Amino acid sequence: MMTEKAGAGSVPGDISPEAIRIQLQKMLSSDLFARSERMSRFLSFTVEESLKGNATNLKEYLIGVEVFDKPDTLDPRLDPIVRVEAGRLRAKLREYYETDGREDAIFIHFPPRTYMPAFQRRQTTPVAAVPREMPRQTAADNSYPPSVAVLPFADLSRGHDQEFLCDGLTEDVISALAQIRSLRVVSRTSSYQYKGKAEDIRQIGEQLNVHAILEGSVRCYDNRLRITAQLVDAVDGYHLWSETFDRLVDSDIFTLQREISNAVARRMQDGLSLNQAA
Repeated sequence: MMTEKAGAGSVPGDISPEAIRIQLQKMLSSDLFARSERMSRFLSFTVEESLKGNATNLKEYLIGVEVFDKPDTLDPRLDPIVRVEAGRLRAKLREYYETDGREDAIFIHFPPRTYMPAFQRRQTTPVAAVPREMPRQTAADNSYPPSVAVLPFADLSRGHDQEFLCDGLTEDVISALAQIRSLRVVSRTSSYQYKGKAEDIRQIGEQLNVHAILEGSVRCYDNRLRITAQLVDAVDGYHLWSETFDRLVDSDIFTLQREISNAVARRMQDGLSLNQAA
């Protein structure tokens, strides 16, 4: 069941702008949207402009220039990219709310013939069970189950020839952490959108709505590998712990990946246990 919705581009009185932003970030971090940068930009831009009170400016020309990097000479009558992508976005939103978002309390959609999003609260769970806003938490706060995103390990080797090891380590660490029942782990697809990007950890944490970020690096020198993993509080950007693993290059690579990923998982689980007991 849904409550009465406000018109496109306006925010209903029973939904705060912050709650809409939290819903938006949840959608953008889902596998469905993480696979499509173009759809994510379209959704994010239109929602944010509506929250800023600029919904009436959401026309084909503005979206074409700001979202799809079209030149200032764009003529929407000749280039239908916005109309085409709007249709794809509506279909993707329907798919999201039928899958990952089927229990979401806030419904974002685009009415026909408009590029202004509409917002609506869905009564999918008892009202008392749906907080209006979920405040950001530090990794030491046990108000919510701890959550972490594992960023792709960075190849810092001089020859930049260890990407296969970096990707293997990242996937193994995600898999190992996912075995910890008390921990929520962001999917590989959502984490990999940050591969090779030097974004602020706090911004990534806000976008993925997680308590902590696990990042690492691989260096190869002479006949040795140095692999570093570090856990960072996603709210304040401070390090929670860091550990370095030194191994010979001729070590079995798959055994090495499992050894390090399991060590990182144990180390993180120990750290979480201490934080939760504090």
